[in-house]
Amino acid sequence: MTDKKPPTAEAISNGETHAAPTSIAQQYDLLPKLIPNLDRHLTFPLLEFLSGLDGDESSEVLKAKYELLKHTNMTDYVASLWQEINDSDDVPEEFLKKREEVLQRLSLFTEETKQIDELLNDESVVSNLRSDKVANLKFLEQQHGVTIQMVDMLYDYGRFQYSCGSYANAAHLLDQFRILSTDNDKASSASWGKLAADILTTNWEIVMEE
Repeated sequence: MTDKKPPTAEAISNGETHAAPTSIAQQYDLLPKLIPNLDRHLTFPLLEFLSGLDGDESSEVLKAKYELLKHTNMTDYVASLWQEINDSDDVPEEFLKKREEVLQRLSLFTEETKQIDELLNDESVVSNLRSDKVANLKFLEQQHGVTIQMVDMLYDYGRFQYSCGSYANAAHLLDQFRILSTDNDKASSASWGKLAADILTTNWEIVMEE
């Protein structure tokens, strides 16, 4: 078995190792091990880091970004990657169509979550909420007409915003959802989603609290 232990300081000082810095960096590069286990949005900053190492972005990194993000709702950015890869000023019809679909869904989500979002930003309403989620939902239903479907819509909208790359909005919506939801599985998923969104917005104080 090949000994892959890094050279000791003594060996380096005595000139006993001739490995090039690049080969050493490649040998101990953790990115290939990390990337398969990360959400695609958390992977993207790592690719950004790679593209900044040499100053010029390689075609391989560009293609990796495109493949990584093409199934997200970051339609404008994905289209720009396609243009760069293909050295084209044109935007294929499929990108224009998806962009329109994303904008329509954004408008629908905004409209359908408007009431509950306004309520959860109203101090007079929030001050009446307690740690008991069931009681909170009953209060909101009786006093303000809030339904379980409206709460679930916050979850769906938060995931949608995350897919769009709007991480601050995603964190806000997912936080609102988990405050009210009695669905433990979804609340757990929302917590992980909020954590990822806070990492991507470098909101480290909140990340540490999570």
